[in-house]
Amino acid sequence: MLRCKDVARRASALIDGDLSSWEALQMRMHLAICKGCTAFVGQMRTTAALSDMAANPASDSDTDTVRIEAILSDVHNHRKPGK
Repeated sequence: MLRCKDVARRASALIDGDLSSWEALQMRMHLAICKGCTAFVGQMRTTAALSDMAANPASDSDTDTVRIEAILSDVHNHRKPGK
């Protein structure tokens, strides 16, 4: 079983899809039982989604507002941003 510090170290790789199937399974198992790590990975997903949006702005500022609201709504509803 992974420890919290292992999850923190590998969180970006999980979000980016850079882990092997076995490593991803270990991460999901830990996240299933650890609320702190689940919150941490969720915050990282939100940061990644907002960073991606900032790096690829829409041509219309209203569209960006809608995209930001969708990401923050996902956070509020405990979903993965963009999923």
